Amino acid sequence: MLRVTNLKAAYGKIEALHGISFHVEKGEIVTLIGANGAGKSTTLKALMRLPPPESATVTAGDIEFGGASILGVSAHKVVSDLKMTLVPEGRHIFGNLTVMENLQLAAWSRKDKGAAKDIDRIFDIFPRLAERAKQHSDTLSGGEQQMLAVGRALMTKCSVLLLDEPSMGLAPLIMYDMFRTLKKLNADGLTIVVVEQNARLALQVADRAYVLDTGEIIAEGPAGDLLQKPEIRAAYLGA
Repeated sequence: MLRVTNLKAAYGKIEALHGISFHVEKGEIVTLIGANGAGKSTTLKALMRLPPPESATVTAGDIEFGGASILGVSAHKVVSDLKMTLVPEGRHIFGNLTVMENLQLAAWSRKDKGAAKDIDRIFDIFPRLAERAKQHSDTLSGGEQQMLAVGRALMTKCSVLLLDEPSMGLAPLIMYDMFRTLKKLNADGLTIVVVEQNARLALQVADRAYVLDTGEIIAEGPAGDLLQKPEIRAAYLGA
């Protein structure tokens, strides 16, 4: 479904990705783990075709979606046509808009008339958002804002969901609830790629994993296998 081959990306003269290759099959949860500065967020932004300065410039390699290169595809077409959507680090919700307005705005690219039904679905997934539908989103708690960020992404009718540090700043109970929700969405057919510093949690929910270190993939395989590797446990799991 999604294949990255020898991808290199740079911020000016500083190369952030040194030729990484990985793939994501339909219906999988794939996680990218690694320390700060490893290139995880840069990878997601490259997949979304976000232009500089928001993202690094791709200098080599290819990104294929459904067997075709998407390097020439603009970011809004990635969302509207390819149905791939990013929940960015820090959520980036529109704080001056209500919860309902954030969700409605996310349906801008859709040509169908099912947005209202999908808002009801979001409220079923995240009942807390239904309670706060008319509330300005900058007054929500951190956990509620993350729910809104995910719900907003789902409103695009995406088939591939990219998440950048979804557990950041969340209380443990809310964090585990969020990952349980992601598992349920995946069981319903959603393909998920998640960047996460909580490596233990990410490896527990993912099917496969890639470990990034300073712009290079240094390990890959079934998430359960990586979870048991002593070198991975020592470097990323504190064990």
